[in-house]
Amino acid sequence: MLKKLKSLFIIEEESPAQSTSNTGNSPTSETDVDTSSSGREEVALKDYVLTETPGKPDPKFVDVLLKAIEAANKEGFDYLEYKTSLQSLQKMDMDEATRFKSAFVMAKTLGLTKEKLLQSTDFYISILKSEEKKFKDALINQKEKQVKGREMDLKTIEKSMADKQAMIEKLKAEIEAGQQQLSQIKAEISEAVQKIDSTNEQFMIALHSVLDQITEDRSKIQNYLE
Repeated sequence: MLKKLKSLFIIEEESPAQSTSNTGNSPTSETDVDTSSSGREEVALKDYVLTETPGKPDPKFVDVLLKAIEAANKEGFDYLEYKTSLQSLQKMDMDEATRFKSAFVMAKTLGLTKEKLLQSTDFYISILKSEEKKFKDALINQKEKQVKGREMDLKTIEKSMADKQAMIEKLKAEIEAGQQQLSQIKAEISEAVQKIDSTNEQFMIALHSVLDQITEDRSKIQNYLE
């Protein structure tokens, strides 16, 4: 049934060799693409690969949409069967309006009215709109996981870097203050050494001034006194 639906909605423009090659790369059977909600999300957001031709429908997406239509297909003659009749008239030499009218003449014999036909087209449009909503919901979910989650990681890293930069600036300030303290202490040490050396020099001068006199007097006493 899926293959039949594809023939109704997809116009093949590739050569047979190319079609064979692409068939192996994109799902064409019911087991290739899960038609559940989670399956659609996986196909649409995880395994999706852009086609080589921009604007050309991706086979995986087409399969998902057509399978949804296939699952919703009602018994009896409706829009899908009418479209099949239209397709069968394509090879005949008639304009589009005539084809639509001729297909409808055959459809009326099976109980289809214009009102019922329009209702069935609206029904399948609603199915596709439902698939669109499911896809957009899945897209939003993936965006929450893959984009907003990473944005939170980005903010966390940025904050961490800002905190570390602030810590670096603080350490730089502490190092600069430490260097100033070192310079001050070195100056104080130098000044203290100079004071100590000066004090020592003054003491030695005073010492020798007195000591030399006593020593000289002792020598004189030893020489002059019997």
